[in-house]
Order: sequence, then C-alpha cells, then structure tokens
Amino acid sequence: MKSGMNQTDAGRRTNERGSTLVTVMCYLFIAVGLVVTMLDVATNHRKISQRQMNMEQALDVAEGGVEVGARWIESNLVTLVASSTGATNGSGTIGFGSYAYSITRSNGSTYSIISTGTVSGVTRTVSILRIYQPTYAEFAIWSHVNGGLYFKAGEVFNGHVHSDGQLYFDNASGGPVFHAAVTSLASSYVGSISGIEFDQGLTLNSYQGTMADIDFNSTASTSLKNVATSTGLVLQGNTTIQFNGSSVKITNSRAGWNNHSYSPAGEGIIYIQNATSGTSSTRPGIAYVTGGNVSGRLTIVTENDITIQGNITYANDPLTNPNSTDALGLISRDDINVDTSAPNNLQINAAMVATGTSGDGSLGSFNVTNYSSGAPRGNLTIYGGIVQNTRGAVGTFNSYTGATTHGYNKNYSYDPRFIDTPPPYYPVVGGKVEFSQWQEGH
Repeated sequence: MKSGMNQTDAGRRTNERGSTLVTVMCYLFIAVGLVVTMLDVATNHRKISQRQMNMEQALDVAEGGVEVGARWIESNLVTLVASSTGATNGSGTIGFGSYAYSITRSNGSTYSIISTGTVSGVTRTVSILRIYQPTYAEFAIWSHVNGGLYFKAGEVFNGHVHSDGQLYFDNASGGPVFHAAVTSLASSYVGSISGIEFDQGLTLNSYQGTMADIDFNSTASTSLKNVATSTGLVLQGNTTIQFNGSSVKITNSRAGWNNHSYSPAGEGIIYIQNATSGTSSTRPGIAYVTGGNVSGRLTIVTENDITIQGNITYANDPLTNPNSTDALGLISRDDINVDTSAPNNLQINAAMVATGTSGDGSLGSFNVTNYSSGAPRGNLTIYGGIVQNTRGAVGTFNSYTGATTHGYNKNYSYDPRFIDTPPPYYPVVGGKVEFSQWQEGH
C-alpha cells in the first residue's frame, strides 16, 4: 500500500512539473511575441518618423528650389522676357536633398515655377503659379516730380498714390480722401494731414520703382514702333482718333484718311510718329482723341502729345461687369493734355503714361489746358490711372475752403483688372518682379 501511494505521488509530481513547463513555455512564447511585436512597432515607428522627417526635408528642399528659381528670374528677367518660349529649367542640391525646378510662361507677362525636392527617395512639390512684372497700372497716380501741387478737399483716390518728390496736402474742409496706400520717396511732406482720410496710411521713404524706360522707336524688335509695324498700325503726323466700339475712326492727311474705319488686332497698337515732310504744323506725331466707346484691347502711342477732347468709356463697363476685357492704354513721349473743348465732368477710362522723354522740353505731364481760368468744370473721373514724369495741374482751389475755383476736381481710380492684364504693351516697372499664389503640388 505504501509503495503504491508513492508511485501515485510521483506521477502527480511528474504531471505537475509537465504542466508547469507548459505554462512557462506559454508565458515564454507570449513574452517573445510581445518583444517581437514591440520591436516591430518600434521599427515601424522609426520608419514612420524617418519618412516624416524626409517628407519635411523634401518640402524644405522644394521650397529652396523655388527660391533659387525666383532669384534666377530676377537676375535674368530681360532674357526670359525676350525668349520665344519663356521657359527654363534648373537643378541643384541643398543639404542631403536635391531639387529640380521648371519655369514656364503662363501668358504674355506671367510665369510660374514648379519645384520638386527629393530626400532619400521621398519627393515633395511646391509651386508659385503667378510670377509677374508689375506695371504702373496698379497706381491711381504716379509721378516722379510732384511739382508742388496739392491734394485737397473733394478729391478721391481709389488706388495707390505715389510721388518720388514731396507730397503737398491741404486739409481745409476735411481734405482729400485716399482709399489705398499713399507713398513718397521723400522723407517729409508739406501741409497738414490732420483729419485727412488715409485708409491704408501714408508712408515716406518708400521706393516704388522708376519711370519705365519705354523703348519708343529704337531698332530693337521689341520697340513700340516695330511692334506696331508688325502687328498694328503706324501713322505719321497729326492724327485724329475716335473710338467706335471694336473699330476706330482715323483722320490722317498723310494716309489720305478722313474718318477711315480701322479694326485693331486682338492686342491692338497704333503708333503715331513725327513726320519729316509736309507742313510743319502737321508734322508732330500728336493724337487728338475725340472720345467714344472702346470695345476690345488697344494701346495708342505717340512720339509727341496726346490731346483728349471727349469722354472715353468702355463698351463693357468693368464696374458693372468684372469680366469685361475692354482695355485702353495711352502712352505719350511728351504730354497728355485735356483740351479746352473737353466737356465738364469728364470721364476717361484708360491707363495713361506721359514720359517727357522726346527731348523737346516737354515735362511729361498729364494736365488740363488753361486749368487756371474759367468756371469750375466738375469732376475729372479717371478709371485706369496716370503715370507722369512731372505732375501736371488740372485745376485751382481756394486754400481757405478747399473748393475748386477753376478746372476739375479729381476722382481717380486704378483698374484692378490691369494688375494681371494691363493694356497691350503697357510698360512694366523695370527690374521688379512680384510673386503670389504659392501652393504645394502643381
């Protein structure tokens, strides 16, 4: 009996040891599995962290590529603009990554950059979709020399106002109203600005480009005369122009035209040069613009003055139809004058430039003829803007009340459409490039 009991106890102990071994092995397998799982999770986390770091670095490298491309555009702007394709590529390395960028022309004056950055096989792409040379069309009024002329009560400016010289302000009766930035390259101004409305402030010591170096009639293929010769119309001597929708009526004695109907191209340009023959009074390349309704896109360029004699409006008013593509540019190598025959409350829809670069002594001004005589003529409303070398006068006022005594009140607005699509061949701010519409991807 005792021996049998011992055998039973031995078997039980053997079974218990076997059960314990199985349990231990199970725990061991579980522990090993947990360790393997933890190692696998840790490895995946490291991989995810590394990939995330590579993605961030690749984005930095792509942005660096965009920056390199942007600097290339600024340094090679003349070459890029003159290129038939307006495109180029570039590549390089930053840190442990590499970039490759491409520059393409979106339209006549707008470019884009797409840059791809690569780090350890991970790529990211960034783009600047709008790179452009700003034009002077973003200004309601721009002048190199302010000429001591005041801004005064009753005048309203919807658009950037700038002068390289001192600005003069009269705050009688509240003074003028400025709904956009007002800047001056000068370090001070004249008059009091107390009570004057500056919606976006007054900034001094502000550089806003120099008068565009407009190539009127050199031998270069890009001169305005040669562009007009190949794609537009070139006339000589005194010329009268009336807008008539999508066409213009032209009177020019040398061409034998009397109210001749001419239809400009889609990007139209009419160039009026000085004549060297015929009666001396008709030789200057002056355009007498009698007014009318403009439908389409046209720029008129003169080697002498432009004289405005009537209201100039758009067939599709951009104030009521933002999709309007009507645009007019008036570019004079001398002055742009509002004639005494122009009506009161004159409306001019155009982006205008008076350079004063002909060498005949003209200052390059937009002005009103006999501005200091006669009764007040109401408002001079301009939608498009004025760029002039020397600011010209359009009226006089009572310094005590701010009321206009002769000439016109100013109501000047820039045309926001022209920031992207100015009139044909409208001058750009030399050597300046603007960048906008950054995004990841392309």
